[in-house]
Amino acid sequence: MATYYLTQPELLSLFHEAGESDESLRILGLSWADRASPESLPDVMAAARTAQSPKGFFMPPAESVGRYGAQAVATAVETVPATLVGARACELRAQAYLDQVLQEGAFPDPRYAGRRENTTIISCDCVDCADSCFCTLVGGNPYPTSGYDVNLSPVDDGYVADVATDRGQQWLDGLATGPAPAATPDQLASRDRARSEMADRLVRQNEQFSAAASDEKQPSLPDEGKPSWQQFAADCVECGACTNICPTCHCFYLYDQALGEGDFERLRNWDSCLLGTYHRMAGGNRMKLTPRPVLSSRLANRILHKFDYSPQQYDLLGCVGCGRCIDACLGAIDIREVLQELSE
Repeated sequence: MATYYLTQPELLSLFHEAGESDESLRILGLSWADRASPESLPDVMAAARTAQSPKGFFMPPAESVGRYGAQAVATAVETVPATLVGARACELRAQAYLDQVLQEGAFPDPRYAGRRENTTIISCDCVDCADSCFCTLVGGNPYPTSGYDVNLSPVDDGYVADVATDRGQQWLDGLATGPAPAATPDQLASRDRARSEMADRLVRQNEQFSAAASDEKQPSLPDEGKPSWQQFAADCVECGACTNICPTCHCFYLYDQALGEGDFERLRNWDSCLLGTYHRMAGGNRMKLTPRPVLSSRLANRILHKFDYSPQQYDLLGCVGCGRCIDACLGAIDIREVLQELSE
């Protein structure tokens, strides 16, 4: 729609006002206690992507979906307007993937859809990266091109603000100092140079990994029953950290708990396909209690789901190259090495 320039004091004034009035403001990298005093926001935006992705904001790790029994009641769906600040390009790609799964399919999740439709997303360019980041290996870039309402790109002593939606324009119009000026050609050129340099840095950082993928072209990986998966499964401790930290993993588990005599509550929490209890079924002798009793098969399923099954089902990779699974893995399994070794 339009591209503006904000000085750093102007940007901070927006968040000061929002932090004092908006109980639903979430700034990635800042704690809840710091929400109303975002002076450290420029430092957060200049750092690498945060340890946690925004997934839990739209799909909480655990939530009630309803009660039944003597006093049956459906748990209310959250529809409170919210503002999410600091999302990176990889996280917006992950959000687009989750939208396909949880919002645009045959059975949309009303809780997820309600939060998505009522959230203003203020994203930002990456000006630093973690050693584990590899978005350029999976068809991404360290700067957003879609999925945001406003994107902020640091330049000079301020930010180029790219407004993509009416909601984003409304957010930007909250400046107490009046309308923001349009970004100049020099400021846009400075933004583009910084983006190109960051992308080149990521390419150099991952140059030892020749196995690349994209939504249109996937690596050729062995079937899950092949013994080659065992070399990586031997290091897996089955903790589920990789799936919990992943911004696109969306499997969940439903269970019931008693609230009192005749009253029960149904809860939903994240599940992990790496766990031996995943998709476990009731049964007994000679019955299939779990579809994947072997850990190497479960590990293979996770990787194949990212790079084979998801493109078939949604025309999107299930991996956005954020590298969080690499950081979280207790067995030091690097998904880049898995692709490199098993797709050769």
